Amino acid sequence: MDSPLHIRNLGSSSSGNSTLIWTNQDALLVDMGFSQRYMNERLEETGVLFSSLRGVLITHLHADHVNRAMLNKVLREGIPVFVHRNLRPLFLKRYKVKDARHLQTFDGLPFKINDFNIKGFEVPHDAPGGCYGFNIRLKKKKITVATDLSSAENGLSENFMDSDLIIIESNHDEHLLETSGRSFELIERIKNTGHLSNGQCVSFLEDVLTRSQKMPQAVVLAHLSEDCNLPSLAKKGVKELLSKKSLTKTRLQISEKNQPSETITI
Repeated sequence: MDSPLHIRNLGSSSSGNSTLIWTNQDALLVDMGFSQRYMNERLEETGVLFSSLRGVLITHLHADHVNRAMLNKVLREGIPVFVHRNLRPLFLKRYKVKDARHLQTFDGLPFKINDFNIKGFEVPHDAPGGCYGFNIRLKKKKITVATDLSSAENGLSENFMDSDLIIIESNHDEHLLETSGRSFELIERIKNTGHLSNGQCVSFLEDVLTRSQKMPQAVVLAHLSEDCNLPSLAKKGVKELLSKKSLTKTRLQISEKNQPSETITI
């Protein structure tokens, strides 16, 4: 019998992002954009020992995804940190990493972290060096994580197909963004190179579900804007989509700012 795979989003917003994935033996983090204290508290309350972390996957170099103090602690403890090879020079310079022995790189090929099989894939987002999502597999179970992306075209849906759990950005409501009082330049940046809207998220998920043979057990909506979105607005279209597809058992969850979600087990 396969061992259970647990997933808990530790928080997702422009203030910090991190997702914890673990089994009875091993654990992974996708990003670590919170303080040491916050991360320690979340791991402790989840019942995951820091010593069980086998690696940290970094999506990109924006500050809400990599906390400098947390990075230093992870590297001091000898926990491997995985960044795309295009990010490595920027990563070393930005975070002034003196001992890079535990800094690992990945490219477009699959790689392993203990029993986890990982594949990174590039997503469009205005981050230096690029931005990446991840397929994380444990035997027949598949998790797909992409918390920041400005569009979902050019074959991206293939990475999400047949996932047991999908973590996907649903950043803003288009009307709330347009009427937010933000500068024209910022609005255009968010729309064109920054983040996925609720409507874009729904359209993308519909394409993924239509092309999938296996339906997800859960969908987690991440990186909601504090000013330009509401959980009810983000959930509305996805709920309608799941109903349309008769996916009554698929769990829908919202990732919130500085607040961990409930644990999902697949």
